[in-house]
Amino acid sequence: MPPSNPLQQLRRLDRFSSKFHDRVSNILYGEEYKQWAPNLQDDDLVGLVDYLDKVRRRVSLLRFFLKSP
Repeated sequence: MPPSNPLQQLRRLDRFSSKFHDRVSNILYGEEYKQWAPNLQDDDLVGLVDYLDKVRRRVSLLRFFLKSP
């Protein structure tokens, strides 16, 4: 089985895991991502942006609810 690209790795993460954000950071700051990202095009680029946008919204909502009285 060939190694997966960082987008595939991100998509396999459990968004409800307590370690989710650490795992996302590890992927985005990893060497594989640094080599892969500059060459992103078409569907992979759109997929990455869509994924990160969905993750960002979830994090923002969680922070809001955690700070609410």
